[in-house]
Amino acid sequence: MRASQLISIVGAVLVLSAFGALQFRLVGPNHRGYLVANIVGSGALAVAAAIEGLWAFVALNTIWGVVSLRSFVVSFTSERNATARPPGE
Repeated sequence: MRASQLISIVGAVLVLSAFGALQFRLVGPNHRGYLVANIVGSGALAVAAAIEGLWAFVALNTIWGVVSLRSFVVSFTSERNATARPPGE
């Protein structure tokens, strides 16, 4: 088995597991585990696609990962802002 295939399998399992967990309502769209699985999985898929020269899939998975990373960062800033404000403000 080529390295790109192994990387693709790992990435796909992560992304599809996160998707399944969301669909079965085991996690919400802002759950950090869901976001991390999407970040790591899409990153792995982007790397595998780059190894194979599949540039459309590199772009797709890179964008997927960046969007997930943004949501991950926002989850921390939202939490920090919520704890910094007194209730009712």
